[in-house]
Amino acid sequence: MLKLLKLDWTSTGTYGDRSDQVYGERFAADKYEFDTTTRTVVHTPFPLGGDYDYDQSSGSTIGPPENYSRDVLEEFHVYVNGPTRTGYFHDGNGGFTTAVTTLTLTATTTQCPCFGTNTGGIDLTVAGMNGPFTYRWDDGPTTEDRGLVPAGTYRVAVTDVPSGAVARATVQVGTNPELVVVIQKTGADVALQVSGGTGLYTFLWDDGVTTRDRTGLSDGPHSCVITDVLGCSKEINLVVTSDVFFWSRNPITLALDAGAAYRADPTTKPNLTFLCEVWVEKDYLSGAFELVGGVLEQPADRDGRTVFQVETLLDVFLQHHVPAVGLSGVVRADPMFRRFYLKYAESYGTPPVRSGTSVLTQNYVVLGGLNFYESRARTFFDRYQGAVMPFLTWEPPAKTVVADQPEFLYYLVSKSTAGFRFQLRVQYTDGTNEVINLGGVDNVRLHEVYCRPVGYEALQLAAIAESAGADKVVLWWEIFVTTPDEATALSEVRRYELDRKTYPKRRFFLFATSLGGMATYAALGEAQVVDVELTGEESSRTLTPDSDPLDGDTAVRTRALRPVMKVASGKRSRAQMEASQDFLLSRRVLLQHGLRWLPGFVKAKTSTLLDESKPVPTQDFEFYLTTEQLYTPELGDAQFTYAQPAL
Repeated sequence: MLKLLKLDWTSTGTYGDRSDQVYGERFAADKYEFDTTTRTVVHTPFPLGGDYDYDQSSGSTIGPPENYSRDVLEEFHVYVNGPTRTGYFHDGNGGFTTAVTTLTLTATTTQCPCFGTNTGGIDLTVAGMNGPFTYRWDDGPTTEDRGLVPAGTYRVAVTDVPSGAVARATVQVGTNPELVVVIQKTGADVALQVSGGTGLYTFLWDDGVTTRDRTGLSDGPHSCVITDVLGCSKEINLVVTSDVFFWSRNPITLALDAGAAYRADPTTKPNLTFLCEVWVEKDYLSGAFELVGGVLEQPADRDGRTVFQVETLLDVFLQHHVPAVGLSGVVRADPMFRRFYLKYAESYGTPPVRSGTSVLTQNYVVLGGLNFYESRARTFFDRYQGAVMPFLTWEPPAKTVVADQPEFLYYLVSKSTAGFRFQLRVQYTDGTNEVINLGGVDNVRLHEVYCRPVGYEALQLAAIAESAGADKVVLWWEIFVTTPDEATALSEVRRYELDRKTYPKRRFFLFATSLGGMATYAALGEAQVVDVELTGEESSRTLTPDSDPLDGDTAVRTRALRPVMKVASGKRSRAQMEASQDFLLSRRVLLQHGLRWLPGFVKAKTSTLLDESKPVPTQDFEFYLTTEQLYTPELGDAQFTYAQPAL
């Protein structure tokens, strides 16, 4: 407590009298004090504020009063709260007045003309107090002003040394917008979408070209420097791979690398992560791509790298193409492939911010895949595809077929986008042959898949032979694909050798191969047995005197019937036996039944691929058809015919 003032000492009476040895007068007053904790005046009223005696007999004061009154110009107390200093003065009447001064900071900033550069500045002005001052910036410096700083948020505390007042400021150093580049790659074509920066942009590719977009770039790395009117620039790097597609059932990976500069100094990109988005065109050629799976984010490893794996997000959008029974001509097998984009970028900083360069790489994904070894070895893409130009089945190059056997070939466009033509070479038993152009499609796109029926009946080979001459008999035929001018082969050659024997128990199974195309397994053996598996649930009824005797004592709750075919393949070549692994592994198997395909599956169990003790290779398997709970006969033309009433 600080004493301020005692007012109006007032007599409260006398003691003794002049006849006494000691006599005098007593005085008392009220009291005003300043509480330094609450910074308020505490008043003690008369007569409790103080007292003293004046001894008149001796002329002395007992407990003489102090002069508590403070000069109105005396700053008797100081309180500092942050940047504010408050001085307290006596007002002469037991109260106080204050004098308030505030330490103020004003920052003038210079923004960075180019995003990401250290060219900003801060000019700090201090007012309100006389100092001297000390400066403490959150990032370490102790100077008043700052120069050559990057854009960002800076915090400073300035202390007035005499008073201890502290003023704080948050300063934002701005920058012109970042040059944002979206790289859209479609095969050998690259389009750049640029925004941000200042004004118009110029482009300089590593081969000297100054256009924004490029077409027909060679496979390999390319770079381009984009510059705005202030001279701010950004270099983008990309790799063109024009003839690559992905199998949906093999790993589809995206390897990202922050580069050697990051490895040399990881602090340039603190908290580095990579972002990846998968955009799928669900309706082919619609141009409408949809984000699937959200934004994927993975941290960089110690070398600034990561690998995304996205095939599971894509495979669900693909289906096997099932050709119609009796199909003629070429059709595009849209369910087998999709276009998709991988959009990726870096994210770093404190807090992390997505970088201004994003890459959108358009790719094709095709239903199917290779086994683990061949997928890792990349023999298919590096050598096999270019050398063999295969159709999308693993069937033997020469296959024996019967006249009504459905056969299909799937052609994946891997070279000419001008178009293609299916070619038919027919060999007759008299040693002559002819080549017939079966037609095709013009203006196709790389990695599209097309299907064509190539069986004896579908090609109308009987009519072709008849038109070639009355004595012409088809021995075999070959199918291959060429450019529209027929000058360049675009595929392998598949040969079909006609078996003219009669197989009354024949069954044709259409199955999805590991390469996505549908192939035919002809079961020509005699042992074609159809069993049914009957399953269900029953429960006992409690019989009462009122029970219906026709209900019996058992209630049938469910019934399900699954037909099971026990199939014998008949004679097969060693090549066919080896290729049947694709049939046994297939996830999609259909049985031809008249003009319909019936779905089912091959029971998983041990099956013979090679038995050297048998002179004639054969194969047996069980085919499970769809479970039925309600019987309905096939409502085809025969049903309508026999059901007609006789008049």
